[in-house]
Parts: sequence; C-alpha cells; structure tokens
Amino acid sequence: MSVRTMARVWAESSQSGSHLLMLLAIADFADDDGNAYPSVPTLAVKCRMKQRNAQTILSALRRSGELDVRENEGPRGTNLYRITLCDGVQKLAGVQKLAGVQNSAQRDAKACAKPLQGLAYEPSEKHQRTRESSRATRSPAADRGSRLPQDWAPSDEHLAFCRQSRPDLNPAEVADRFRDHWLAQPGVKGRKSDWFATWRNWVRNERRTANPPQSQVAREPWESAR
Repeated sequence: MSVRTMARVWAESSQSGSHLLMLLAIADFADDDGNAYPSVPTLAVKCRMKQRNAQTILSALRRSGELDVRENEGPRGTNLYRITLCDGVQKLAGVQKLAGVQNSAQRDAKACAKPLQGLAYEPSEKHQRTRESSRATRSPAADRGSRLPQDWAPSDEHLAFCRQSRPDLNPAEVADRFRDHWLAQPGVKGRKSDWFATWRNWVRNERRTANPPQSQVAREPWESAR
C-alpha cells in the first residue's frame, strides 16, 4: 500500500461514492507511482459489491481519465492499473509565481527578452522525458485491445443503454447475438480496446425486430438470479 497514492486520491480525485471507493481500493494495492494489479474479484470483495458492478465502475473510471487500464499486462495475465492522479502535472501550475523576475530589468529597458509569454506553461525536460519514455515502453498489445471474455454478460449499464436507445429491441436477444458474433471473430478482428463503446455501436446498428417486445416486465435470463 502507498500512503502517497492514497493521499493523492483523497486530495485530487473528482470521484464520489462507489467510484471513489473503487479508486481508493486500487490505491490500497498501488506503489508510489500509482501502479497496481489486483484482480476484479479481489476489488469487488474489497468494495463489498458484485463483480459486474465492479467492472462497470472500472470502465467509468477509465473513461474519466483518472485510471489507466492495460489489460492482461500484469502478473499471470491480470490487468495492470495506473492511477493517473500520481502524474502530478497539475502541480506545475505554480510556475506563474516566477513573474517576479521582471524586477531585475533595467529602468530604461525598452523590451523584455521574453514578454508576457513567459507566464505560459512550459513542461519541464524531466516531464517530457517521462512522457516519451512511457510511450516508448507501452506494449503494442495494449493498443490492439482485448477479446470479449468467454463468460461475458451485459451489465446493468449495457441493458439500460439498450432499453433507452432502442426500445424496439429485446436486450437479451441483442446480447446473445453480440456475444456469439464477437467470440467467433478470429485474430485481431475479435479484439477491441473499449467493449462498451462496441456494444453501443452494435445496439445503434441493430436491425429492428419483427415483433418488438411488448414490455420490459420479463427479466433477462441473467437477471433472474438477482
């Protein structure tokens, strides 16, 4: 556990509720650079929630930019998480205090070597080297995305999007077609970097059913056990 990373989350994260709890749970496993690789089941138990909810929250944190997820890059194929709040880039805004250097100019000076632009943000060489090194060491596998899990099932967020965007569809049938299609895709065609975005596009492009569902009262098979 890194006390420094935990403190950064408390001080700088814009999250709240279960999302903040999940980020703190990851920080509990992280080093001082914000890197951690706990499994989803472990995080779900730590946050007192179901794995499906944990996966939904992790996706939301990833989209918020406060969490970087590199799938299957951790030990034994686990996901590698990085809390991006630990970059500390925001702290560099303090360079504006350097405006006082104008006091060193001669009284009769006609112009400054670096006028007002001197207040602009200029990244340090160390920060630039860190960004370039990060891009150079990024695994090509992370850019190719990952395959849909064999036991994939739509989360509450998936189902809600389908009902709201396409009330003419049956979410259970759409999910079955989605899963069968992508599990059967070979090679790189079956790898996606954002499966929730892939689901949204699939729902939008799905053909209208011949007999639209009369109501949403009937529960999907995976909801019957709730």
